[in-house]
Amino acid sequence: MKIDLPFVQPIKARGRLYFYFRRGHVRIALAGRPGSREFQDSYDAALRQNAPHLLQQPKRGAAGRGSLAWVIDCYKAKAEAWAEASDSTRAIYDRRHHWLVKNYGSEPIASFDRDAIKMLRDLPEFADKPSVADATVERLAALWDFAEEFLHLDDMKAHKGINPARNIKKLKTGEAESAPLWPLDLCRAFEAHPNADMRTFYFLARYCGQRRSDLVNMQWDHIDDQRGEMFVAQIKSGARIWVPMPKRLREYLAALPKRSPFIVPSPKNLSAPYRETSVTNEFIKITRDKLGFQTTDSKGQPRFYSPHGLRHLCGVELAHAGASDRQIAAVLGHATLKMVQVYVKQAEQRVLARDAQRKRDAMYDADVLEAAIDAAGNVRRLRSA
Repeated sequence: MKIDLPFVQPIKARGRLYFYFRRGHVRIALAGRPGSREFQDSYDAALRQNAPHLLQQPKRGAAGRGSLAWVIDCYKAKAEAWAEASDSTRAIYDRRHHWLVKNYGSEPIASFDRDAIKMLRDLPEFADKPSVADATVERLAALWDFAEEFLHLDDMKAHKGINPARNIKKLKTGEAESAPLWPLDLCRAFEAHPNADMRTFYFLARYCGQRRSDLVNMQWDHIDDQRGEMFVAQIKSGARIWVPMPKRLREYLAALPKRSPFIVPSPKNLSAPYRETSVTNEFIKITRDKLGFQTTDSKGQPRFYSPHGLRHLCGVELAHAGASDRQIAAVLGHATLKMVQVYVKQAEQRVLARDAQRKRDAMYDADVLEAAIDAAGNVRRLRSA
């Protein structure tokens, strides 16, 4: 990445790139990466102390034509991919857009090369979030493609149409593992937790089996009390389904006060839904920090219990109850049976394993009985000898 700031000197040492403020005999290490808030604060502090007159001038690289922030604005105004994206997909993209604007918004998009993008991917804040790092690089690649094709920026001609963000090695490899299935001990503990809003989300997720994006948008007038069913317009799939509510959920909702059109409204605005990410964050705080439950994935990395794990639990419980694949798909709103078969496999594995261990227990019991009979016979023979 080209750094065009007065007195900034990049130095590569031990495979890493460091940035210093150099003016005369003054040499000050600058924090963070160029374009980040941390870097800008430390650079401004060095200017304030050693070249205060430059602070009165307009900053170069502000979010004008060609900057990453400007490209994002153009993308959201003109890109076909953005226009066709669902609200939930836009929300996912915007989380990466906001991060890019906050940290690199004033950088010209043409200044990003492969080394700069690899350094972005390898930032310490992504150390335990490889999927977030990969998603950020993917967003940058999509923005670069859009800018090169539609925004006619002279500075990008130097790249000769080659997107530097493409074919960057991903940090997260292999298939993503499913959200952890909630154990029943955790379910019982969560049902007794005093956070009423999260407890309501728990009941909706476990017994309706819908995604987080659908949970937050559930409203009282979506419920048909006479039939005991809830209407759900799934955001991800676009499916419009009626979900029968089990007795436990009907009884729970019947005792709940109706203080908003939404079953669980935002704590800041009763006429608005709860934020999706806030639900997940609160679930993790309760399950991990307050109730002491967490698990690991197949590689031993920590995993936490989320609303989506309750969707999986719903599918597994339906399979345990003997529901067919098509019946499970009807409740969960799956368009295909591929994911349903995962729930059925999990349920069958547990039942088969249980039956196998019961047979072994029966075998042990039989062996003990035979040994007791043999011992009793030996005692009789000894006494008669």
